[in-house]
Amino acid sequence: MQKQRHYEKLILLLELLGFGGVLLLLWLDEYVDVPFRYLGAVKTPARPQEFWFEAVAVLLLGIAVVAATLWVFRRLRVLEDFIRVCSWCRKVEVAGKWVSFEDYMKLQHDVKSTHGICPECRAGASKRPAAELAAAPF
Repeated sequence: MQKQRHYEKLILLLELLGFGGVLLLLWLDEYVDVPFRYLGAVKTPARPQEFWFEAVAVLLLGIAVVAATLWVFRRLRVLEDFIRVCSWCRKVEVAGKWVSFEDYMKLQHDVKSTHGICPECRAGASKRPAAELAAAPF
């Protein structure tokens, strides 16, 4: 889980650095006139309005991309938090090993467990014949 969070931070940092780099290029193009100085292009006058228009557009796009990335990370965390349970024996997979549900609760949540009978099962058990109850696996 911590490794995943590390990658999330790295991805967000790369996105922010990328949008920051685009803003820096816009500034260099407008105020330093990089194409004129280093690439031999025709000199253009400084137009601050153009820079601010482009900068606001890049910032809005950056906000949208970062918000979408955060939404995707949140959805992934929800999907990764599912517990894989065996359909037959109710064992739970923890780090590639199958353990009992009680062991899972102890390992993952430090919770002790006990057993009981829910009202629905109790009601159903009282309706079943005694011979069927004696043959039940539990």
